[in-house]
Amino acid sequence: MISHRFSLPGSVAGMLAALLLSAAGAAASSLAPTTEADDVRSALGICRGRIASIEAFRHPQRGGIFTRMQITVLEAIKGTFPATFTVIQRGGVIDGEGESNGLAGAFAVGDERLLHVIRRADGSLELLRGFAGAEAIGTAPRGRRFASEQKLRRVRQLAASAGAATTTPITGSDFSSETGSQQANSGTPSNATGLLVDGSGLPARLVVPDRGEAIGYLVDTQALPAGITQEQALTAVSQALAAWSAVTGVTFRYDGLQNFGTSAASVNVSDERLRIQLHDLHSEITGGTTLGIGGRAFTNVSSNFSATGGGGGQVNGLEFHKTTRGYIVLKHTATSMQTLATFAEVLCHEVGHALGMAHSSENAAESDTTLKQAMMYFQAHADGRGATLGSYDGPVIQKVHPPLDTPPYSYDRIMPMVSAPSAITTVVGINEIQLFGCDLQTASAALTLVTTGPSSGSAGALSFTGNTMKVTQAGYFGDASVDPATSSFYVLKWVRFSDGVNCSPWSRVRITAIYEDTLPSGAEDGLPDSWMTTHFGSITPSAGTLSRAGDDKDGDGLSNLAEFRSGTNPVDAASRLQTLSFDAASLQWSATPYLLYTIESSTDLITWTRFGNPVLPTTSTGQSAGTFIPTATARKFYRVQFSP
Repeated sequence: MISHRFSLPGSVAGMLAALLLSAAGAAASSLAPTTEADDVRSALGICRGRIASIEAFRHPQRGGIFTRMQITVLEAIKGTFPATFTVIQRGGVIDGEGESNGLAGAFAVGDERLLHVIRRADGSLELLRGFAGAEAIGTAPRGRRFASEQKLRRVRQLAASAGAATTTPITGSDFSSETGSQQANSGTPSNATGLLVDGSGLPARLVVPDRGEAIGYLVDTQALPAGITQEQALTAVSQALAAWSAVTGVTFRYDGLQNFGTSAASVNVSDERLRIQLHDLHSEITGGTTLGIGGRAFTNVSSNFSATGGGGGQVNGLEFHKTTRGYIVLKHTATSMQTLATFAEVLCHEVGHALGMAHSSENAAESDTTLKQAMMYFQAHADGRGATLGSYDGPVIQKVHPPLDTPPYSYDRIMPMVSAPSAITTVVGINEIQLFGCDLQTASAALTLVTTGPSSGSAGALSFTGNTMKVTQAGYFGDASVDPATSSFYVLKWVRFSDGVNCSPWSRVRITAIYEDTLPSGAEDGLPDSWMTTHFGSITPSAGTLSRAGDDKDGDGLSNLAEFRSGTNPVDAASRLQTLSFDAASLQWSATPYLLYTIESSTDLITWTRFGNPVLPTTSTGQSAGTFIPTATARKFYRVQFSP
């Protein structure tokens, strides 16, 4: 997940989150103005330290992915430090999943930092004001803020004058029993500049808009800033979302009010929705100067793509991980949030982070007007602009969601393999599958199947002819199967589709069942022995029993071979693809779980076009939602087809 901190102007607030540009999860927040003296007073301890290790782990109490960073103390400035100590922040990458605050990837082992730390209620130490509490020591490049030697001297003097240089012991729980993984920082590719990235330099994105579907969002209004009504707050949410929609074409769907019961950042539901929490009743935000955080969780789909990406598609050559959920939490008790325009601005900024944006700049003295006037500037402008983007913001978010040429999309598929004494190569539809890609701007037939993805499993060898994947058995096998609802397989191949500019996310094609056909060489018909025995009582096909592959035993218009391929009963005419219900907004049909179906429409029963998106049901009922009653034509017909 990726979260970002965003701030009101202030003398030290300018240090923030662009340190995250190579982060596994980047943090952004809105910070109220502070002075160096304020920071010294607020910190439990201050030291100059060197990062010794960075490790992600799953938090046993708060839930989600966190990062522990072990610090070697070089100089204690406020408080009494041990030789080493640990700070913990939300965010990191582990087991192919990521979550924000970007601590793991934002910093590298060996970095020297000026660290301001505080203690949470659970006993752990974390950075004061997020990334602003861990300035790199040295000279700042453009757009960054580093702690100079002059600042170190000022902080030492402030701590000494406050009588706090050596008094408080600095210790904290590090949850060291929770296993984790070392994090690396590989830098940010040039075409990902302005985006939140993981430790491998890869950004993440929601893929829902690629299918022409709206991103759903839920809103928690259990508390609001003083003086702001629920109606005003929801209007501000709509305005914030509309600002990003205007430059991307992405649409949003209001799914209602909901009491999340915990921090929105801790709702671990991978439903590709945004959870917008207009309060911080659950103490996600520490420090009185932080106004809001925005973040996301992501997955690299498979360990095969942890370093190369692609689970979220490829846009103009830039690979993405797949965002699985987004969140926003606002500090409703902050005085500045009582101004409706500032409330809307902070919301809009944090939505940008949930969609994949990093900060335009974290330099409080930024001289580039374009960067400073951006919605994604790290400090809130608080000038009445509300949810109004700057000239910087649109072109950067369009790297994630281009409005005129969205990436293609496709679906995970499963298939059986029929094994015989001699490999079956001549029965059409057996040991092969037609792969199917879609695109909002490009006809499916014009898409190119990309087969360079990795493959696994030794049960068969794969080959491709156009969009058809064929498998040739690697041996003679008996019946075996795995649950398609799991990730198990006998053979796995990753594929994607290209429109010439963008690519769909990688999708899986899996063999999840192997069936034996013992008919002698040359007589194989592709119908497994067990299937024949179940439905016809014999493994031997005959004309008399209408049990040959080309026969239609139940007279429903489908051959026995077609019934096997579609998962229906060849001796029961009622077992077929048929409509279960139909109304103005939905269509339901009998289905075989995990097989792909397409809906087509026609006004004349001659020319058919795809209606809506293909459907991959996980139960025996397939369903498509849409507007089925025509408004501009007198009549319209629909049909559902099984995609072999």
